[in-house]
Amino acid sequence: MKKFIYLSFAAFALASCKLDDNISQNDPAVEDVNPNLYLSAAQTSSYSVEVGDVFELSNVWMNNWAGNIYFFASPYSAEYQLQVTSALTRGNNFWNNNYIAMGRFAAIYQSPLANQYPHHAAIAKIMMANSMQYIVDFYGDAPFSEAFKRENNLTPKYDKGEDIYRNLVILINEAVATINSNPNPAFPVGTEDEIYAGNMQNWIKFANTIKLRILLRQSKVTDTTIRTFVNTQLQSLQTAQFITESDGDAKINPSYNNSNAAQQNPLFRNYQYLQFDGATENQGYRLIDISSHFAGLLNGTNTKTTGTTDTRRGSMYRAVGGTLRGITQGEGQQPGAAEASFSRLGWKFREINSTQTAFVDNSDESGTVLSVAESEFLQAEAAELYPAIFTNALSHYNLGIQASFRFFGLTAAQATTYTTSLSTKPYGWNGSDGHIAAIQYQRMVALHFIKPQETYINYLKTGFPITPLALTATQPNKPWRLVYPSREYNTNTANTPNVTQADVFVKNQFTPFWNRN
Repeated sequence: MKKFIYLSFAAFALASCKLDDNISQNDPAVEDVNPNLYLSAAQTSSYSVEVGDVFELSNVWMNNWAGNIYFFASPYSAEYQLQVTSALTRGNNFWNNNYIAMGRFAAIYQSPLANQYPHHAAIAKIMMANSMQYIVDFYGDAPFSEAFKRENNLTPKYDKGEDIYRNLVILINEAVATINSNPNPAFPVGTEDEIYAGNMQNWIKFANTIKLRILLRQSKVTDTTIRTFVNTQLQSLQTAQFITESDGDAKINPSYNNSNAAQQNPLFRNYQYLQFDGATENQGYRLIDISSHFAGLLNGTNTKTTGTTDTRRGSMYRAVGGTLRGITQGEGQQPGAAEASFSRLGWKFREINSTQTAFVDNSDESGTVLSVAESEFLQAEAAELYPAIFTNALSHYNLGIQASFRFFGLTAAQATTYTTSLSTKPYGWNGSDGHIAAIQYQRMVALHFIKPQETYINYLKTGFPITPLALTATQPNKPWRLVYPSREYNTNTANTPNVTQADVFVKNQFTPFWNRN
């Protein structure tokens, strides 16, 4: 499949199930194309969304990143001020691009040929659940049951977030049942699956992990009907298998390369030091410094981690004078300081070769769709919240940290030394802020180069890690949700809820259902 993934992008971009675009009659008809021919494009476009605007927005709002004020005039000013309107570019891009990507998944499992390609349909359902969850998490109610019908319905109704969540679990259950009941389909999944190359047992583990994430998000909900459904579905996962270290991180690589910008791994296209042509990347890499808040946590100078230096810090960010030095969000330039005074992205975003003669272009690096660290922290959280069903919270917590250390090129022994030192600090396992705070802190550190949106959403749910506002913030707290894009109000006016900026910063009927109390 790798030889024609980019052909797939071009051929089916317009065949995607957009919510509000008229589809030309000259476009290729989705029903005439076998599902195996566009699974690759669906998976790859979905990953591109995950590491795009919502990735950057989440890292800024979690106060992990700050803008380089020594080169740019007012970087992230709108994000710092918490200007959350229907014109928020990053939010609009996330909504629009995510729906395009999800439309490709829907086209696979809704295809008249889906019965001939049951495993392709199952993968598409799992990936739909993986993506659609974040639309609910960031927006609340959204089009789902009437979405993805192209010209047959350009103005879909908005479903309740709780109904969408329930249907995502049902989609996952259907997918797993399909895989188990069709062990040898006539048209098995092959290398067109850019994540597991048709390893359906790994897809079951992936599905179970996403299902657990969806169910755990609802742990604060008090509605009896929802709680009964969640508890029943959690029980069904009691003996399930999830993504573990023996499986490795779920990665995607449709032959990423540096032949042009479109063919790079989008994570590195957005944030690495080198562009595809070897030029320096200003709008991504040069824009971003570590924030002073996050630097303090990793350095062990924040009260929550006092005295524990995170061994990962030197892999994640470039040290300045033997430590990490960050910019305070919203602060002006400091006298005598310059660009080089602050720590920028490290890891594979700026990596020197073995001979110390040149920087490495990591355009061809695999992307991480679901990490072992995320899976283990979910299992730790499950054991904390539902101890009658799940066990070994501390073990999963430690395994999550070890997986993160491995991700950044460090050892399990280094992870153990670190966790032992952190143990009694407020953000340690035995610290004063509690186990959920400890899990959430490690989730933030481990996932901020993989899936920071997962940390931000859990921050909204738990309040941890404690995350300060920028000095220029114009609101009393971080937004509980985003405002629907302006094109939704323009093209689907009758169905789109009227959410204002004022609604975003208080809990009300527009807040995602799992976080209203």
